[in-house]
Amino acid sequence: MLKILGVSLPAVVLLSGMTVVEPGYAGDVSPVHLPAMLSSKAHSTLLLGMAHAGQVWLAVGAHGVILRSEDEGRQWQQVHTPTSVLLTAVTLADELHGWAVGHEGVILATVDGGRTWVIQHAAEGDDPHKGNPLLAIHAMNNQVAEAVGAYGFVLRTEDGGKTWNNLDNALVNPDQLHFNAITSSATDPASWFVAGEKGQLFHSADAGKTWTKLNSPTDASLFGVSEPVAGELFAYGLGGGLFRSADAGTTWTTLTTGRTEGLNDLQGDRHRLVAVGNGGIILTSEDGGISFTARVLQSREKMDAVLPVKGDAYFAAGEGGIHALDLNSTP
Repeated sequence: MLKILGVSLPAVVLLSGMTVVEPGYAGDVSPVHLPAMLSSKAHSTLLLGMAHAGQVWLAVGAHGVILRSEDEGRQWQQVHTPTSVLLTAVTLADELHGWAVGHEGVILATVDGGRTWVIQHAAEGDDPHKGNPLLAIHAMNNQVAEAVGAYGFVLRTEDGGKTWNNLDNALVNPDQLHFNAITSSATDPASWFVAGEKGQLFHSADAGKTWTKLNSPTDASLFGVSEPVAGELFAYGLGGGLFRSADAGTTWTTLTTGRTEGLNDLQGDRHRLVAVGNGGIILTSEDGGISFTARVLQSREKMDAVLPVKGDAYFAAGEGGIHALDLNSTP
């Protein structure tokens, strides 16, 4: 099962308040190469991915929208992007270099902190993954990054995106199941993880060059895997499944939360962990992930990504755009 559930977009969809495309233009240009429309309402569209480095914050989502902030999320501005496909994830190697990925195998790159973007890759022509979405991307530095997606889609660059090489066979996946997430340990930048359909979990000790399949605590789809604290690995996904491993994925403990909403992201530190998901679900842990407390966003909008800001504040991205989470209220 894909991480993005129930999202079906026509070739070109205009956000409320956008300028209407001239007749004939949309039909003649693939959404891959149709620039995103600029709109004052872009900040409230569906956003699926977030990233930050230094003072730069980015969020990506529907219709090729990319939002950028330099004041820790107090204000967001839409930037020009050369595509209107659904963007699913974004990563920053540093304050200047980063990538965003999305449907149709699109990979966008920036070298100026997200102010401008260029298309480096699209699954078109005779590409065996033609039309398939990329669902996640992770960068180790401004030269090395790896993207994963539907049907075992894996691409890797070691030259800053000048070339993207197919790495499908590096992960044992004979049924071409979907890969939903790729990330690294918060404390070891060379320790990478992939999570996917039917409980797939993989680990790389060499920053994504080679991969080993991990024991999985479930056969349900996993939408993410995180190691926000050294030695504390979490996997999460469909049906509210939340699992914790203290031995690098050899054995797992199932965490009981009393919730069944799908979980899409988990981030934080030793002081607080936060997971977000469908139906506005927010899970917080103050004890390193041993137990979690549930609260629900008032709007019940789905959230796909979460990141800590300074102090105890967190931002989530999802339906309705960016949400500043109130984690001090009574659940």
